[in-house]
Amino acid sequence: MIAGLVVEGFLDKFRPIFGRRIDQSVKIMEKWVGMEHSLGGVSSLVVESTASSKLIASVGIRIRDSEAESLARGFWKALRQDLGFIHASWTTILLSYPHYTATSSEAYVERLVVTREHRNQGIARALLEEAESLSRESEKDTMGLHVSGSNLPALKLYEACGYQEISRQRSLFTGYFLGIWDWLYLQKKL
Repeated sequence: MIAGLVVEGFLDKFRPIFGRRIDQSVKIMEKWVGMEHSLGGVSSLVVESTASSKLIASVGIRIRDSEAESLARGFWKALRQDLGFIHASWTTILLSYPHYTATSSEAYVERLVVTREHRNQGIARALLEEAESLSRESEKDTMGLHVSGSNLPALKLYEACGYQEISRQRSLFTGYFLGIWDWLYLQKKL
């Protein structure tokens, strides 16, 4: 269910990457989310609709050590199986941004997504606050995340929650193909 939510929430980014194979993106994201939880040190918090059992929001937060090499190999294998070598290579290049190196003292937000119809209701803020609480319980000093420079609603939320820009990566590649020219790394002291 998280995978479907992620694809729906980031459809503007998945569509240029997967093209006609967009239906395969949910299958691939299911594998990725499973690997995040088993190898990536990620825990997910979710919000379900009160009217149905459908997920309306989720945050994935890395609070444990990641087996980065095993995670990368597993993801490459999943992409290659579902997309073939050439399309898997293309997808890997686009999804490799932004570059990030984990530290043991920092929790990291892998993804924060809320369905379109449930945005602007405080759900993202509440999930972020819960992720911060979980990070404090895990004895992390800071929480970091990346956001595209053009995602103004997210930037406004993170700024209001006390996150500050630490660095910026410029990518001509994702700029040209995804319309994302800048990736901002934000951090908050916990």
